[in-house]
Amino acid sequence: MQRWFKLVMDHPWVVMGVVVLITIGAATFLPRITFDASIDAMIPEDDPVLVELMEIVEDFGTQDLFLVAVQGDDVFSPATLRKIHDLASELEALPGVVEVQSPLNAQKVESGFFGIEIAPMTLDLPQTPEEIEEFRNDILSSPYAGRLITPDGRGAALFLELDGPALLTERNDLMGQIEAVVQRYTGPEKIHVVGDAYILYFTEQIMKQDLVKLVPFVAVIIGVVLYWTLRSFLGIVIPLLTVGISVTWTVGLMIWRGIPVSIISMVMPVILVTIGIASSIHILNKYQEGLARGLAKREALEETFAAITAPVVMAALTTAAGFASLITAFVHPIREFGVLTAVGVMLAMGLSLSLVPALLVLVKEPEVRQGKEKAQKDGPLTRILHTFVHWAVHRPRLLVLIVTAIFVVFALGATLITLESNIVNYFGNSSPVKQATMVIEEVFGGSMQISVVLDTGEADGIKDPAVLEELVVIQDHLNSFDTINHATSIADVIRELNQALWDGDPEFYAIPDSNEAVAQLLLLFSLQGGSGIDSLVTYDYSRALVTAQMKTLDAEQMAQVISQVEQFLAQRYNSGSALKSYLSGTPKVMQRLMNRYVQTQISSLISSSVMVGIIVSALMKSVSLGLLSMVPLIFTVVVNFGIMGFAGLPLDAVTSMISSVSIGIGIDYAIHYISRYRWEAANGHDPATALRQTSTSAGRAIIYNALALVVGFLVLVFSHFRAIAVFGLLISAAMIVSSLAALLVVPLLLNHCAKRQLRKG
Repeated sequence: MQRWFKLVMDHPWVVMGVVVLITIGAATFLPRITFDASIDAMIPEDDPVLVELMEIVEDFGTQDLFLVAVQGDDVFSPATLRKIHDLASELEALPGVVEVQSPLNAQKVESGFFGIEIAPMTLDLPQTPEEIEEFRNDILSSPYAGRLITPDGRGAALFLELDGPALLTERNDLMGQIEAVVQRYTGPEKIHVVGDAYILYFTEQIMKQDLVKLVPFVAVIIGVVLYWTLRSFLGIVIPLLTVGISVTWTVGLMIWRGIPVSIISMVMPVILVTIGIASSIHILNKYQEGLARGLAKREALEETFAAITAPVVMAALTTAAGFASLITAFVHPIREFGVLTAVGVMLAMGLSLSLVPALLVLVKEPEVRQGKEKAQKDGPLTRILHTFVHWAVHRPRLLVLIVTAIFVVFALGATLITLESNIVNYFGNSSPVKQATMVIEEVFGGSMQISVVLDTGEADGIKDPAVLEELVVIQDHLNSFDTINHATSIADVIRELNQALWDGDPEFYAIPDSNEAVAQLLLLFSLQGGSGIDSLVTYDYSRALVTAQMKTLDAEQMAQVISQVEQFLAQRYNSGSALKSYLSGTPKVMQRLMNRYVQTQISSLISSSVMVGIIVSALMKSVSLGLLSMVPLIFTVVVNFGIMGFAGLPLDAVTSMISSVSIGIGIDYAIHYISRYRWEAANGHDPATALRQTSTSAGRAIIYNALALVVGFLVLVFSHFRAIAVFGLLISAAMIVSSLAALLVVPLLLNHCAKRQLRKG
C-alpha cells in the first residue's frame, strides 16, 4: 500500500481526473431512476403463496380492492347522492377505469315478465324525499347493504375495476387523475381512496419526496458535526465530497442494472452518506495529530496512511460484509439493498484511500495549533475516555456486573418483539393512506380482500346444489370472524335469482334442489344482461371463489385468523373429499412475508457475524482478537432487540435489517480501538498506558464518528414512513450502544488478555 500512496501523492491530478470522469458517467444514469414499492416485488415469483394468488388473478381477475369511499353525515341527502353520481361518472370516464360500481348503478334483481329482471338499483338520480326513501329501502334490502352503502347513512363506496395492462404501464398517471378528481369533489364530505394501486402510487411519491429532502438534510447535519469535531473547512468538504461521489457511483450502478428504488433501498443514500464519512474522520483526525506534533505535510500524510490504512480497510470490509450478509434474505429488495450498500461502502473506502490523499496533497494543510494535542488531552472528553479505561483496568468486576445486568434485562425485552408486513402500517396515523384505511375498516368492514377457492375438478361442478351449499358454508364461516366481513360468492347470486323467480318471497332465498334449476337461473341471468359472475366462477364452472373484506390486523391476530380458516378448509375438504379448497389473498402474502422477516433476521444475523468474525480474524491475524471484537456487537444486537420489544416496535421489512447493519457498522469501533492499541503496544507502551493513549486518540475518533452517525441516522426520523423513522431511531441507538461498548468492553477484554499473558510469562 505504501507504493500506492506514493503514486497517489506524486500524481494527484491524475487521480482527480479519473474520479471526475467516472462520476460524470455515473451521473448520466440518475435521470432514469425508477421506483417500486409493491409487496409482490418482495417475494420470489416462484413462491407457492404468490403462485396461488397469480392463478386466482388469472382465473377470476384482480384480488385487490380498489374503492373510493364517501364519508358524510347523511349520504342519502340529495346533494350527496348527486355528488356520488357525478363522481362515479367522472371516474368511469378516465382511461384505464373499466367500470365503477356505485350504490346507484348496482345490479338489482327483481321478479318480471320473463321470471326475473335485472336493472340498476335506480334508473334516475333520487332527489325527492319519496325517491330517496324508495332507493334507501331497495339498497338496504339488497346484498349491497353495508358494502356499497351503510344503513346509518355515514358512508357510500364506489368500487373501481381497473384495466390490467393500463395499470401496469400508466398506473401513476391514472392514480394521479383519480386523486385529482377526488380532491375536486371533497367537501363537506370526506372522500378517501383505498386500494393497493393507490397505496403504491402514494408510497412512491412519498419515497421521492423523502429522497429529495433527507439526503441534502443529512449532508448539512453531518457537515455541522464535522466542523464541530474537526474544526476545519477541509474536515467538512473532503468527507462530504468523498461520500457524495460514492453515492453517485452506487446509485448509477443500481440504475444501470435496472434495479428500482424500493421502500427498503430508499434509505441507502442516507446510510452511505452517514457511514461513508467514518474513514475520512479517522484519516483527518490522525493527519491533524501529525501536524499538531510539527510534522511537515508529506510526513504527516505518510504517517497517517501508514497507521490508518489497515483499520480503514478492515472497517470497510466488515461493514460491507454486514450489508452483504443480507444476500441470504428471502425478501428480494432486501438482498438488493444489502449488495448495493456493500458496494457503496467499498467504493467509499477506495475513494478514502485515493481521492482523500490526492486532495490533501493539493490543498494547503489546515492550521493546527502546536498545543492542540495537549489541549485535547486535558479536555473533558479525554477525562471521560480515561475514566472508561480506569473502570476497565481498576474496576473490572463492577463493570462486568453492570454490563451483564443490562444484557439480561434487554434479552428479556427481546422476547416481546412482534411482526409487521402491512405497508399501510409503515405510515403514521396522520397519513392520508392510513386515515383512509382506518375509515374503510371502521365503516365498511375491511380494506383487504381475502379469497377462498373451491375446486370441484370437473366442468359444471359448481352448478351442483350441494357444492353451492358448501360455498354458503364457507361464507358463513368467514363471516363468523369479527375481523372478516361481507363474504360473497356465486351462491349469493343463485339465491337472489331464485328469490326473484318466486316473486321475492324470502323463503326462497335458497339454493334450488337440482342442477337443472341452477342452470336455468344462470341462463336467465345471462339473457337479462346480468354481469359480474366471471369474478366469482371460472368459465367452465369447475372452480368458484368466495371473497370477503378483512381488517388490518397485527401479525399475531392475522396468523390466528388465517390458521383457523385453513384448518377449517383442511378438515372439511382436503381429507378424502372430492372437493379441494385453499385460502389466498393479500393477507396470506403478508403472513408469508412476516415469517420470512424472521428467517431473514436469523440468517443475516448468523451470516454477518460469521463473515465479520472471519474477516477481522484474518486481517488481524488473530482469532482471539476477531472473537474479542465481536463481543460488543453481540451486546449491541441484544440491546437493540430489547428496545424493540419494550417499545412495541415490530420486526418488518426495514427493521429486520438492523442487526446486520449494526454488526457491519458497529464493528468499526472495535477495529479502530484494537488496531490503535496494538500500534501503541508495539511502540513499547505497557498495557495500561497503551489503553490510555488509545482512548485519547482512537477513542476520540470513535466518539466523533458515532456522533456523526447518530445525528445522520436521526435525520431518518423526518421520513414520511413510520418504519423508516423507527429504523433511524434504532440504528442511532445501536451506534450509541456499540460505541460505548467499544470504549468500555473492549479495553476491559484487552486488559484481561494482557494480564493473562503476563501471568503465563
